[in-house]
Amino acid sequence: MLATRDDVYQNYPSTAPTRYETLSAAQSLASLERALHTLLSPFDYKTAGDWLDAAITAMSEAVGSEFRMPKVATDETAWDAIERGLDAYAAKVRGNGDPSSPEVLERAAMIRVLVPPFKTGVSEWRRLATRRTELAALLDAIPEAVVMYDGAGALVHANPRAATLFGMPGSAGAGSKVRTEAQRMAWTLTASAQRTMASARSSTNEASQREVRADGRVYRLRGTLTTGWMPGDEPGVLVTAAYELVNPLSDIELKSRYGLSAREIEVARLVASGLSNQEVAEKLGVSYFTARNHVERLLSKLGVSNRSRVGAVLRNEAA
Repeated sequence: MLATRDDVYQNYPSTAPTRYETLSAAQSLASLERALHTLLSPFDYKTAGDWLDAAITAMSEAVGSEFRMPKVATDETAWDAIERGLDAYAAKVRGNGDPSSPEVLERAAMIRVLVPPFKTGVSEWRRLATRRTELAALLDAIPEAVVMYDGAGALVHANPRAATLFGMPGSAGAGSKVRTEAQRMAWTLTASAQRTMASARSSTNEASQREVRADGRVYRLRGTLTTGWMPGDEPGVLVTAAYELVNPLSDIELKSRYGLSAREIEVARLVASGLSNQEVAEKLGVSYFTARNHVERLLSKLGVSNRSRVGAVLRNEAA
């Protein structure tokens, strides 16, 4: 599931360095540059928590005074609490000590420079979290199965229909086969997007379609690159899935489609039920060698390389 805005606070470590030494002018300038680079590049980090960790550490080192995560009030979000904490932190730094001393003046100047970009970064993550929450709510409300993958092709969200259809998490069977194919689509599309962006061409309209046959169903998957819910407009992938039931082939269809004789159709159904050549021979009242010849001709006509695929053909699942 997607992280909510409050999850950012709950998952964020509240510890930070507690001692700061007076820095030289060169050190102060270097720490200011590092802090500005961190604050102005929020989406260089994979998660909001990663960025907050780096941003708070960088600003605390530059200012020379520790910023602590505030408590979240009952009527506010974690993002609100962070912005409130920044205002309180700025006021505390300005009022801590002789306002005319060089050290206090330097800290106050640092605060004036660093707090606005910090708040801008918070706002960017807040807007992204809002878009993700809205998109997840929209996807959860639609009847089609939809899964979201991030820029690395990792699963981000599956709406209820997809969770049911794909058997998430971790179940086997047809759901596992469809999940695997959807994951491959995401990896393929994101890898293609990275190559395309490297060549400075737009890639957000790229899409892919695949078909998976399993357990008497045909699953049709469509993967599409999308932007707007990933950091820095990095493309993610939405995969939609639909399926339809397939009917097993009748004797008439096996005869017309594959040219099977009545005896070969009988052999095909025995092989599909898991019988060995010896067991087929006993069922038909023929020799082992005759049964083996029937099976070899059957595999040739069906165009399959081994007997394990005969059942899929008869169930009309052969791709």
